Amino acid sequence: MSQSLKTAVMRAVLRLLDPLARLLLEAGIGIGEFHQLAKRAYVRAAVEVTRKDKPNFSQIGVLTGIPRREIASLLDNSNTAPPDVERGTQRAERVLRGWWNDPEFRDPSGHPAILPLRGRRGSFTLLVNRYAGDPRVRTLLQELLRVKAVRRLPDKRLEVLSPTFATARWDGSGIEVVGERVRDLLATLVHNLKHPSRPRYLRFVVNSEVDPRFVPLLMRDLTEQAEVLADSFEDALNDPERIVRPARSAQDASRLGVCIFVVEEPTLVDPVKEPSGVTARRSRKPG
Repeated sequence: MSQSLKTAVMRAVLRLLDPLARLLLEAGIGIGEFHQLAKRAYVRAAVEVTRKDKPNFSQIGVLTGIPRREIASLLDNSNTAPPDVERGTQRAERVLRGWWNDPEFRDPSGHPAILPLRGRRGSFTLLVNRYAGDPRVRTLLQELLRVKAVRRLPDKRLEVLSPTFATARWDGSGIEVVGERVRDLLATLVHNLKHPSRPRYLRFVVNSEVDPRFVPLLMRDLTEQAEVLADSFEDALNDPERIVRPARSAQDASRLGVCIFVVEEPTLVDPVKEPSGVTARRSRKPG
């Protein structure tokens, strides 16, 4: 791969990661946890690329840059929840974890204690120093107050409300659907890059200069038309004559689908550039 092509790929990945990073931050997932997920994805991809019955750890290490001693563990846990990592976890997440689990910061009944901001024992400052390793106590406190994981009582003491820094309150199954849909779209885009002579159908229609007054009307029309089209696709894909029926032995089948979605985001139309002579005449004072 040429350096220019590699640069283009890295730029594309960065654009792809922008919305993903925002989602991860809202979910309270730090860079260390993402790093673990990325390594697992790299190992799984390398296994598919090599296409061998038994993974060759040395070859996978060469392809991915991951130390050979880690590969076996990553393969064993590739479909499970990521391991609990400390380094790279959000500092606020580590502080909350300590507040809920460390006996020094719990009250006699076993619940997270209400803490003063400062103090040599059982204070918020001590908690932050122990679990975040960051002297900027007030900055971290502001973030916890912002996401309503902590509240300040009238006497200035601090009460923890949530065991996690995550601001998102999403449905777990809904999040998994996001992963599936993004995976499907990206797989189609990559397929078309690699096989331009036999691409899968993909078309993107967009206008970045739509008058905001007409957006609600267009959204309604697009949704209604898409529903009609999606219903026809659903009928065709689920035609009983085209479905492989279960039998005593496994049978080959294919996963075929169509995804329709609407994009909406604010843009800015640049002003018309006037000739320099026109600007000069307008700025000249009469007389």
